[in-house]
Amino acid sequence: PEVPVTLLAAQALFQFAKEGADGDEPMIITNLRGAIGDGGGLPVLIKLLTKDAWCGSNTDVQGVCLLTLARCAGEAMADGRLVLRMRNGERCIADKNGEEKCRLKIVELGGLRPIVELLKSDSLHVAGKAAYTLACLALDNPVRLAVHILGGVQFLLALMKVDDQIVVDHAALALSQIVQHVEAKDELYRLHGMKVLLDQGVNSESVDVQENAARAVGYAIETEGNLKDLRRQMGIDRLKEMLAALPNTTRTPNDKVRQSACFALAVASFDAECRTEIRMKQGLRALMNCLNSDDTRVQEEALMAIANCAYDMPCKQTIATLGGMRNGIAMLSNPEMPVVANACVALSRLIFDFVSGADFIEEEGVGALLEVLQQYTKSYLVYADQRARLDMKEQLRNGEQELEMPDLRLGRSILDACKSCAEQANVRAHPLMSAPNGFFENIMKMIKHTDEVVSGMSCQALTHAAFDVDGRRLLLEMNAIPEFVRCLTYKDVETQLAAARAIGNFAMDSHGRQKVQESGAMPPLVKQLQAKDENGKDAIEPRRAAIHAIGKCASDRNSAVELCDIGALSQLLSLMHTHWKQLGQAAEDTVERLLAKSQSAKMWLRGELDYEDMSDDGWFDMGLGKPYTSLQVLQAEKVGTDREVLLADARQDKNLAAVFEDIRRKAEELGLNGDVADKRDAESTQIKRDVVRMIAEKISDAMGGSISYEEYNNFGYSTDIQRCKEFRKSNVVWIGDVRKGVCRHRAFLFKYVCDKVLPYLCRLERAKIDRGVHVGHAWNCVKFYGDNDMDGHQRTYTVDLMHDVGALYENGTESLPQDEMVPLYQHKDIFATF
Repeated sequence: PEVPVTLLAAQALFQFAKEGADGDEPMIITNLRGAIGDGGGLPVLIKLLTKDAWCGSNTDVQGVCLLTLARCAGEAMADGRLVLRMRNGERCIADKNGEEKCRLKIVELGGLRPIVELLKSDSLHVAGKAAYTLACLALDNPVRLAVHILGGVQFLLALMKVDDQIVVDHAALALSQIVQHVEAKDELYRLHGMKVLLDQGVNSESVDVQENAARAVGYAIETEGNLKDLRRQMGIDRLKEMLAALPNTTRTPNDKVRQSACFALAVASFDAECRTEIRMKQGLRALMNCLNSDDTRVQEEALMAIANCAYDMPCKQTIATLGGMRNGIAMLSNPEMPVVANACVALSRLIFDFVSGADFIEEEGVGALLEVLQQYTKSYLVYADQRARLDMKEQLRNGEQELEMPDLRLGRSILDACKSCAEQANVRAHPLMSAPNGFFENIMKMIKHTDEVVSGMSCQALTHAAFDVDGRRLLLEMNAIPEFVRCLTYKDVETQLAAARAIGNFAMDSHGRQKVQESGAMPPLVKQLQAKDENGKDAIEPRRAAIHAIGKCASDRNSAVELCDIGALSQLLSLMHTHWKQLGQAAEDTVERLLAKSQSAKMWLRGELDYEDMSDDGWFDMGLGKPYTSLQVLQAEKVGTDREVLLADARQDKNLAAVFEDIRRKAEELGLNGDVADKRDAESTQIKRDVVRMIAEKISDAMGGSISYEEYNNFGYSTDIQRCKEFRKSNVVWIGDVRKGVCRHRAFLFKYVCDKVLPYLCRLERAKIDRGVHVGHAWNCVKFYGDNDMDGHQRTYTVDLMHDVGALYENGTESLPQDEMVPLYQHKDIFATF
């Protein structure tokens, strides 16, 4: 209960906390935290802050206890500023030195309330130390929120108005920590705190107060209300003056103040109006002059402010005029990696068109950026190699230290600049881009980075290389397609979009399409049609890019068939009716591309194949009323009577091969050859007519011969079709197995044979009904080029394959009447008509 004794004990603890012993400060602090935390000392120190303390409310005791708590919570003194990153030249690691644990324990024990209450102490000496302790505690978001709830923002703003500059400095320092929480920012706005920070802080004569106040302003203006207050209070002007970087300034430059002012301007420049004000009031010139500072932190913050200003085209042009490109490139050689990172961010925004790309090349930026990229890639590969060995349970080599992953922010910034370079064709054409160990080769290594953001940005950069023929060739040599396929699965929308575009670019030629197919890119592309962003919402642009990529892949028949088989057609059909108009149009165009190459899919969807739709081996007709399914799935289905799939594949079907070979030989005997097929004279046309009749007769003979209308129902074809199914143990009917076939079987085979013997002269159509006795009724039409009516219109004919086999019925033109048999033969209800 004796105050002197308590005070001496508290001072002794603080002396340990302040000085340590023999340079072993971290260990002493750790021991002290253990003694205070685990030894029950924290409740004692907190109790001494209250009015219920056993020695009474004593300001001297409170002051020493506050400083001791601050020290244990993670404070380190250096010229009156809070140092959070380093202590004694070593990184502060919370897990080792117990800072975070100590802070949370102070909060759990209710220590925040008495500390906040002491902000109202009549003793400015105590109030200032309370503010300082809060600054040390408020390194975690839950603590910041708790201080706000206890009214700490209001009390700290009141302390900003006192005459004691040390107290004002501590209050500004605490605010710079607490207003990092969004609710504290809102509270600051309600209390008109921006005016206090600017008037009492930024305008203070103390550089320490200026520094902390400017940083508090920077965090506060992340909300719209405080940003408006900043503009109303002429805050941009005041921050610009703090830089002391223009010829007419009356201030003495101070690097710590410049750091904070540049930080606040960097945050402000996210707003378009602030960017305009910075540009109009020579703020960009002041920021550019700050790059000449010897302090790397000033350079770092100034570069970020310049980078954010470069979002606007007028700002880009002003920065370029002031030598921003040259200065940014020069900063790439800075020994401090945060400066290099911000230089890369600035360059990524300054390289935006052909002219800026030319400036970048002229200032030798390509080589400078490549050197940075090579260094980062090398350091990552060394780390990755060691990590792989450790994962395999290998021991570190003699003298080898365990490595940390290279700075991710630096890697992302470098690749952001590389992406901007790759966007510009003139930069992309620079020899260093495609040279051995050049840009593309190093970026290709980084696309395999374990960090999804770095890997994704590498993907975005390489996508632009795939726009060029030479770039695609180089990427194919590097086996890049599997990496792009992997990037399709990333959560980042921009990466999904870039990967889909790259795959689409590879599919622009047959060799690229083959590589895309061999790389297994088709299923991920189809899955991309349902792409979501990281929030689970529909990602429209990646979907559209995937649609375009699928459309390019569909230029190849094998790829188109595979895409239809794995569900691309069904999904595209559903996307055609989406409320996103551009998505629907793209889906419609891609569906047409798929149908142009996959005759099986077109027959299923449209029920017809036109003259230009050439069937081939592997073509099948799965009939009506069922979802489109791949042939492999259809073949595996259980045999039944409700499914009939017709397959034409002479590679497997020996009976079909024999029929076709017989027809081909007979066609040659009739005089059909390559020259005759191309000619349009009357003699050639007659030969082709004879061949059509011959094909019809051969098919009819193979499928049971001519049938009269009266015998149609007793023909017994359904029994024969079931026999074919049982023979192959599948619902897929090999067309060469059929011995009794009706219109749909004969028309299917006729189209297949004609496309091989008389290309582009045969059309297949199926009746558009899905129920009733005549479901699946089908017929063929043929035409002969050069066979025109008196007005020059092309004549077409319906082929009879069932009754008067080989007869050609005139379909009619504007000048010629239709044969009376045509509507009867093509009618949906043919039997009812007869």
